[in-house]
Amino acid sequence: MFPSRRTFLSMASAAAATPVLKAHARPQTTIRLCYAPASLKGLYETLARRFMEARADIGIILDGPAVDYDSLVQQTLRQNITKQLPDITHQGLNQIRPLADRGIAVPLDGFIAGDPAWKTIGVPDAMTSFARYGGKTYALPFAISVPVLFYNIDLVRRAGGDPDNLPQDWDGVIALGRKIAGLGEGTSGLYVEYTNNGWSFQTLVGAFGGRMMNEDETGVAFDGPAGLQALQLLHRLGIEGQPSLERDQARQAFRAGTLGILFGASSALNGYQQSAAGNFELKVGPIPVSAETDKLPAAGNGIVVLTDDPDKQKACWDYIKFATGPAGQTIMVEATGYVPVNQAAISDPGGLGRFFDQHPEHRIANERITMMTGWFSFPGENNSRIIKTIEDHSYLVVSQKQDPATALSSLRKDVDALLPH
Repeated sequence: MFPSRRTFLSMASAAAATPVLKAHARPQTTIRLCYAPASLKGLYETLARRFMEARADIGIILDGPAVDYDSLVQQTLRQNITKQLPDITHQGLNQIRPLADRGIAVPLDGFIAGDPAWKTIGVPDAMTSFARYGGKTYALPFAISVPVLFYNIDLVRRAGGDPDNLPQDWDGVIALGRKIAGLGEGTSGLYVEYTNNGWSFQTLVGAFGGRMMNEDETGVAFDGPAGLQALQLLHRLGIEGQPSLERDQARQAFRAGTLGILFGASSALNGYQQSAAGNFELKVGPIPVSAETDKLPAAGNGIVVLTDDPDKQKACWDYIKFATGPAGQTIMVEATGYVPVNQAAISDPGGLGRFFDQHPEHRIANERITMMTGWFSFPGENNSRIIKTIEDHSYLVVSQKQDPATALSSLRKDVDALLPH
C-alpha cells in the first residue's frame, strides 16, 4: 500500500524532519508518525532511518514535531475530528488515556499475545501496565524519564559541600542550596520544577508515599498527608529563596552554570552534559523519598497506534518492536537521558551495559526503575485542565500567595469539579 500524492504533499511542510528512503528501497507500506517534544527531533529522525534500513518494505513519514506532550495530544484530538490522524504516535504517558477513552487509540493486546517474538524482546510485563485502561493496553512505553537532582559540582565545592556525599534528604538538599545561593555573584541555589505537565507535583506526592486518586478512581487521594507534605515542601522552597524563574529560565540558568541544584527529569541529562562540558562538572543524584516502597510516576512517552488499516497496523507493530527492542533502545539512550524500557538491552555487555559503564551518571536514574509506576492520567475529558489546575495551585504556594493547607483544600475541590461524576 503506497501513500497517496496528497499524503506526501501534506507532509511537505515537515520535509526537513522526514527521513527519505533510498531510491531503490521502494516501501510496500508507508506509515505516518508524530511525536514530541521538538527538542528530540534528531532522535526520531535517527530511529526512523535505522528502522527503514532494517525494513526496506516499510517507509516512515515524520510529521513536524509538537512543542510538548500536551500540545501533541491536543493536536491529535483535532486531527481525529478532521480525519487527518497519523498512523502511529509517541504520546506522553499521561496523555494516552484521553485517546483511549475516546476510542482513538488501538488496543495492542492482540498484537502482544499473537506475536511469539514479543516474549523474547526484553520488555518486562510490568512496563506494559503503564498505559493500561479498562483492562486493555493502549501503548507500549518507549522512553522512561525518572525524577533526579542535577548538581553543578563546581558550585557545590565552592559552597563547602562534599561532591562524594551529596545530601540524601530534603533538609540536606535545601541547606546545600542555601549555601550555594550565599556565594553571591548572581548564583542561585536550588530550583524544584513545579510546572512540568503536573509530573512534578505527582512525583512529590509519590515520594511522600501518596497517590493521585483512590484505587477505584471514585475520588482524589492526594488531599491527605502526602499531598500536604508536597505543598509544604514547595512553600518552604519559596521561603528559602527558590529563584523566581519560569521553568525554562531555570533550565537555562543551570546550563549557564549559575544554578547549583535543579530538580527535573533524567531525560534532560544529555543536554545538560553538553552544556557542562568544559564549563563545570555535573553530577546526578536521586530525589529523596520517604521509603523504598514509594511509587514515582514514569515520565516519558509510549507508542500508540491510531490507524484502523490492517496493513498499516502490522507495519506499526513492527516499528514498535524495533523501537522497544535492543537496537531502538540503544539509539534512544545514547541520544537522551531517558531510562530504557528494555531490560535485556541493559544487561548486554556489548550494548547498553557498556554504555552505562562508560557513562555512570546515566545509571542513577536506571537504579530507580523498580520504583516507577504509570504517570497518572485523570479519567474523563478534563485531564489537561486538571494538570493546569495543579500547576496553578503549585505556583500560588511557591510564590507564598497561598498557604499549603488552604491550597490543598482548594485544589481538591477544583479537581473534583473537573472529574466525571
